[in-house]
Amino acid sequence: SSTTEPCRGAEPCKYVDPQPTDPPCFPSSATVQRADGETAPLSSLSAGDSILAAAADGTLGFDVVSSFSLADPSAKAAFLSLATATATVTLTPTHKLPAGPAKALKQASEVAVGETVWIASPAAGTLVQAPVLKITKVVADGLHSPLTMHGGWPVVDGVATSYNSAAVVARNKYLVPLVEAVCPSLGRLVVAATNPKAMHYIDGEVVEPISLLEVAAAVAVTAAATLGVRKITARK
Repeated sequence: SSTTEPCRGAEPCKYVDPQPTDPPCFPSSATVQRADGETAPLSSLSAGDSILAAAADGTLGFDVVSSFSLADPSAKAAFLSLATATATVTLTPTHKLPAGPAKALKQASEVAVGETVWIASPAAGTLVQAPVLKITKVVADGLHSPLTMHGGWPVVDGVATSYNSAAVVARNKYLVPLVEAVCPSLGRLVVAATNPKAMHYIDGEVVEPISLLEVAAAVAVTAAATLGVRKITARK
């Protein structure tokens, strides 16, 4: 369910009462394209799924949904809907997306009517610019954010988006696969130490905020357990 209210004028839409601690996300009804060509709601995704994504140069391909993706279908949140002539994307005001000719990553709340965003053209295999014609305030169910494994910009509701800044995405394209392979549970604890709200992950795990001291203790326990396993293996 959702309620809407149009934003007026050519200035960026200043949403009333967004929750500052809500992570940058999309509602449950937002959709992506799977590798088999089928359109699927974000609420149906699982870690390991391949979805349509774009590289920073605009070329289209597929990227893998990581286990650090967020999914909280029980939430209700404030969103902005940015409508072009052919696509409408609904996202939280702080969620980023490439905008303007240079594809600069901007928060949804910073995008104004008349400014261009980038929509997928699968036939051309690339992103194309389209002006935003209307911005609407929306309250809808669910908070979902597919964090890609290799840094691709998820194409959501036909529009290219980014889960974080260009610098963070560039770092995570190397860091996320490494952490996924080595110890994803510790990675989630580190995220919990830097966020003031519980993180709802795509596999259903909810990680509450913790202190850096708790993270350090968890790292020490994991390291000790790993060392113990190696000693036992060596003796055999």
